[in-house]
Amino acid sequence: MNSSKNYFLVFVLGTDEVGIVKDITKALFEIGANINDSSHTIIGNQFAMLLLISTPTSFTLDQINKGFQEVRENRGLIVQAHKVKDEDMRRKISDPGQLCVIHLYGADKPGIVYQVTNLLATNNVNITDLSTRRFGSESNPIYIMYLEAEVPNEIDTKKLGDDLNKLAANLSVEIKYELEEVASL
Repeated sequence: MNSSKNYFLVFVLGTDEVGIVKDITKALFEIGANINDSSHTIIGNQFAMLLLISTPTSFTLDQINKGFQEVRENRGLIVQAHKVKDEDMRRKISDPGQLCVIHLYGADKPGIVYQVTNLLATNNVNITDLSTRRFGSESNPIYIMYLEAEVPNEIDTKKLGDDLNKLAANLSVEIKYELEEVASL
């Protein structure tokens, strides 16, 4: 890990409106922080963002928090930051295995996400990204799930695919399961 930098996780939450991402990234730019990794989504009408940022080692948590003061006041956002230890910066995976992408589509019902994630956890598959959306009407809700995961090389991927197909049949949903080798660049 590069000890010439400090790393911070920043969490942002609030009512969605145009320009939030601009204001957050402007605050980071103005304090001289670099965005290393980020994700944001809209859930209902709530904006949620998670960022991993880096700064020179001279930066403190107080400076990061002060840099977001204007955004907090003008947008009414919750902005939380915390310093990340150097040893927690890198994922502790010696062999990432294969990238697994799962798309699920079907009528909404309780337990879909649990049953898919339970099957993956039982097979030692690590979920790295998960997104769900509910569409349609209250009388005819449609559920969509997108999931990325790391499948260890020792897992029988054909059996995992067969198990996902059985689960899809039990849930009366469609599951598309794709594997890709993780390329080293």
